[in-house]
Amino acid sequence: MNPGSSLLATVIPLPVLLPLLGAGLTLVLARRPTLQRAVSVTVLSAVVVIAALLLVAAVQSGPIVITVGSWPVPLGITLVVDPLSALMLLTSMTVTLAVLVYAIGQGVYDRDEATPITIFHPTYLVLAAGVANAFLAGDLFNLYVGFEVLLMASYVLLTLGGSRSRVRAGVTYVVVNVVSSLIFLAGIALVYAAVGTLNLAQISVRMADVSPGTALTIHLVLLTAFGIKAAVFPLSAWLPDSYPTAAAPVTAVFAGLLTKVGVYSIIRMETLVFPDSDVTQTVLLVAAGLTMLVGALGAIAQADIKRVLSFTLVSHIGYMIFGIALATPLGVAGAVFYVVHHITVQATLFCVVGLIEGVGGSTSVTRLGGLARA
Repeated sequence: MNPGSSLLATVIPLPVLLPLLGAGLTLVLARRPTLQRAVSVTVLSAVVVIAALLLVAAVQSGPIVITVGSWPVPLGITLVVDPLSALMLLTSMTVTLAVLVYAIGQGVYDRDEATPITIFHPTYLVLAAGVANAFLAGDLFNLYVGFEVLLMASYVLLTLGGSRSRVRAGVTYVVVNVVSSLIFLAGIALVYAAVGTLNLAQISVRMADVSPGTALTIHLVLLTAFGIKAAVFPLSAWLPDSYPTAAAPVTAVFAGLLTKVGVYSIIRMETLVFPDSDVTQTVLLVAAGLTMLVGALGAIAQADIKRVLSFTLVSHIGYMIFGIALATPLGVAGAVFYVVHHITVQATLFCVVGLIEGVGGSTSVTRLGGLARA
């Protein structure tokens, strides 16, 4: 670690810790909604500032690494800030804060008597903590923990209000993600059995000594787990049925962030651990092309704006995977640029759909006549 970055290294855990502490505080303030909103906005604003400082430091001084609790690297929780992770953290936290302000400004949960607004803010902050943990994780198991925190928080947000459609979508969402988590856990076990560590930097060095067949098996297992979370075809059927049922702020965060954590994980695997795998590059190219095609065709067949955007989200994931599969610096750079762009734009589009639904009373294009006049 660069000596000049030692001070900033001490704040690396804060993007994870602050939202968790804020979640506990907002839960205590369950009967004080005004204070809940103030705490949530303050915490996420602080995280955005910290993420910006970490991005500047990572670009100027190189990667910053901290082992929480000063445990040895194979045992301790390693958090890593490099330009990619810092950029993803800053973008995701900025969008998370913006969507929260949107939800507060529109009074989405204040108007919905069926929705327990006391639960929204704590769960939303836990979701932010899971996203931050996934982007900063320097080892596979901590990345797994980040995914699990995301799963728990996103399930609660998806089913807020308890309507039949939301519960049904939530069950589908949970089942699919539990399966992907089990596959990921199996991949972690295979990695540890093969190289004796879960630290990503050490894995990238030791994987060269693993037999090609074992390395390919590990690679495919991890790609399957991340492919489900990123909604890559043919593992994407769950997304268009899950996202449209949730409220606009929840859908905006899900569309903007959750699949991108899976894409980010694939970028890490393909550039750090398995940079020269021709077989999986071919698999990714084919999957990317089919994801683009299926998402676009699915969008054409929809009459509901939320479902249209959900299918186009799948299609755009294909473009990101295609850039990764090219396995060139320009291809990966293009994928990263597209991820940052898509996080911002897709979240904004779903927020706009929420405004349309508030004015027109529906998101079906067949029922929105006279929307411009309204």
